[in-house]
Amino acid sequence: MSTTPHIGKANGLYPPGPKFLPRLLTGRVFRGNAVTYMQECAQTYGDLVHYTAVGRHIYQITHPSLIEDFFLKDAAKHHRGIVMQRAKAVLGEGLLTSEEPLHMRQRRLAQPAFHRNRIASYAETIGQQAIAMTSRWQPNSTLDLREEMLAIALRIVGKCLFDLNVQSDAEVKKISEAVDAFMGFLPLAFLPFSDQIMKLPIPTMQRIRKGSAELDAIIYGMIEDRRRDPPSGLSGRGDLLSMLMDAVDPEATGNESATMSDQQLHDECLTIMLAGHETTANALSFALALLARHPEIQAAVSTEAREVLGTGDSARAPAAEDYSKLKYTTQVFAEALRLYPPVWVTARTCHEPYEIAGYKIAPGSILVAPQFVVHRDPRFFPDPLRFDPTRFSDESKSSRPRYAFYPFAGGSRQCIGEGLAWMEGVFVLAVIARDWKLTLPPNPPAEIAYNPAISLRPKHSVDLTLTRR
Repeated sequence: MSTTPHIGKANGLYPPGPKFLPRLLTGRVFRGNAVTYMQECAQTYGDLVHYTAVGRHIYQITHPSLIEDFFLKDAAKHHRGIVMQRAKAVLGEGLLTSEEPLHMRQRRLAQPAFHRNRIASYAETIGQQAIAMTSRWQPNSTLDLREEMLAIALRIVGKCLFDLNVQSDAEVKKISEAVDAFMGFLPLAFLPFSDQIMKLPIPTMQRIRKGSAELDAIIYGMIEDRRRDPPSGLSGRGDLLSMLMDAVDPEATGNESATMSDQQLHDECLTIMLAGHETTANALSFALALLARHPEIQAAVSTEAREVLGTGDSARAPAAEDYSKLKYTTQVFAEALRLYPPVWVTARTCHEPYEIAGYKIAPGSILVAPQFVVHRDPRFFPDPLRFDPTRFSDESKSSRPRYAFYPFAGGSRQCIGEGLAWMEGVFVLAVIARDWKLTLPPNPPAEIAYNPAISLRPKHSVDLTLTRR
């Protein structure tokens, strides 16, 4: 295993990398996708690659030691990536888009809702929702399990974080469509003049504005209800919204308000709803598709789940204390996150000059650390395309650099909801594998197709046949 980054020599100011003009003249700039391009760059040029796009200098880093500096030592020299900067038009100043010092203040206020003890209190909701979902399934039927995962992820994030009971299929469909429309703007955020594009009276923009208005109505409605009829001790309700409304920043100074405004509450709720809904659903969808392709691994998950959660008349929903017992299921979820990380690339924009391996990084440059590429690097994961959950045994994990696997990013920007995502993923997989056998329909594609948009999504529906165990 290489502990030293492979950095090629270049003649000039920049590290080696593909030149734009040859790519344009050969048509390669129009072929393939960003994931394939970044993989080819790493294989051809090494762990520090330079190229240009949309008039920007881009530096790609793909070695754990460089990524550790990126997240920790050099973090103060970065702003959020250009997509997240422009996505403020959609997300406002939430945790995904805000810069320091606002970001640290917001994270400090939100952190109690994601404390380990609070995550444990969400276990009952996760387990109940998983049981409720699978109890509606019909034996020997074929379902698109990505749609099922989107629905359960929405119900879980709604109840755990906002005490919002999203029960009917109509409610789920309405909110899911609004979220999907909202997410539709984010790719446009990369384009110049995105603010002007947003105002165009075309169907796509009208759908996005409609989704935005519906989510605004839901979130501001929740805030208004709490303001009008607060429970005794807001944070006593235990959800994120209550905690944010009740939180007081002890470090507020001068004219700065010590509590959040309705706008700030809205931005944080919207960010958590989008991130907690879409990414966890995608991770679970890929995990289930992988289990259907590997029946021996699925059987091992089922055996563990039956031992921990019981079967027949003794079957029960998962509880917080079960999480540490579902070790193999946790490894399966981790391996799915390795192969198909929902956050497939992390980007930052340099605002203060510094150096990487002797190369000067100028303000305005974009730095990308693609999880998808690093997670499939044979130096750290031999035979990287093989689905092997034992890679995440304690012994195997200890043999790898820390940032060979970083599905939730790192440093001060590490996903605040990581603990909730792990528990949700493990418990939902365990309940499904305990009670149901998943098989592929006839003539399945050879590989799981993916779409590297803002998040990594399955490219097609995840249609699996369900047989009761």
